[in-house]
Amino acid sequence: MARRRTRSRAAGIANRQRVGPPFRAARPARLGFTLVELLVVIAILAALMGLLLPAIPAAREAARRAQCANNLRQVGLAALHFEQATGKLPAAGSFAAEREAVYYDFSYVRVNLRSGTNHSWVVRLLPYLEQQPLYDRFDLNLHVGANPSQPQAEQPNVLLCPSDSARGRFFTARSAAGAEVRFGKANYAAYSSPYHTDDYDHQGAFWAYGIELRQVSDGASQTLALAEVRTRDDDHDQRGAWALPWNAASLLAFDMHPAKFPETLDDQRHEFVINRRSLGFTQVPNSQQPDVLYECGDLAGEQLDQMPCSDGHFGYISGAPRSSHPGGVHGAMLDGSVRVVGNDVDEIVMAYAISIDDGQSTSDRLQ
Repeated sequence: MARRRTRSRAAGIANRQRVGPPFRAARPARLGFTLVELLVVIAILAALMGLLLPAIPAAREAARRAQCANNLRQVGLAALHFEQATGKLPAAGSFAAEREAVYYDFSYVRVNLRSGTNHSWVVRLLPYLEQQPLYDRFDLNLHVGANPSQPQAEQPNVLLCPSDSARGRFFTARSAAGAEVRFGKANYAAYSSPYHTDDYDHQGAFWAYGIELRQVSDGASQTLALAEVRTRDDDHDQRGAWALPWNAASLLAFDMHPAKFPETLDDQRHEFVINRRSLGFTQVPNSQQPDVLYECGDLAGEQLDQMPCSDGHFGYISGAPRSSHPGGVHGAMLDGSVRVVGNDVDEIVMAYAISIDDGQSTSDRLQ
């Protein structure tokens, strides 16, 4: 019996030695990072931020450019729908009758861009841009600034390029009765002529009194019809005022002089042939040549914004397409296609692209 107890005690001791103590102290778990590990993580995050931050503005600008181009495409297509419905492309504006508004001065036949009820081509396109309620607020028998509900002060999204800051910017004009009238600013304008905006003889897609599509003998895909414009936060700067058919407001011209001018008011219209003496002085995209405005009172601010202007006392009226995009502007061909027109575009190519009937095929070189 004693021997059996001794053997059992020995077995119990052996089992306890094999299993170990019943309550061994747990090794404390390590919590958090060491200082070195934390510094390494911070360094990695800083490196990643350094790589990602420059890409964020570029991605945003790419999105803005895409929206800008899409809006311009919508405007171009609206012009084609207008032509299908009416038989003509939009006139540059609702000017007075030709016998009243057309005159001969400074060696060419000109149109008074401030005559008539003075609604721009944009007003006519509003129903085709899904802006019928805004269009209905215009009484086309009244002057553009005389509509009681002031529709010309609106800023429809489809007329705005997100890369510019036109939202909330206005042009203030004085009516015939002496009242101040506000005009909302936007970012798209149409070419009325390859020469001057008020030129009667050499036609762009949005000529003063409107043309039929069949008159565009160069072809819709070969004709530059629309482009971007920039705005300034200046109530006396007309640029971008979409409801007005004025230079750099809703109209543009390239300032490429023709080789031959009409000699009288009754002289027949001539085919557009460039005058090479204009080279270096034309309104290429983001041109350093001044836009001609009816009022130009902030010369210092305009130079700082890289948007020079002149008050037109030299007699010419032209304006450049402008944008905040690097390298050029978006332009819309008359078939509705959109492309980038570079700041360094060939001047001859661009002049013939704007002209509707010069017989030149240039669209593939308009970049």
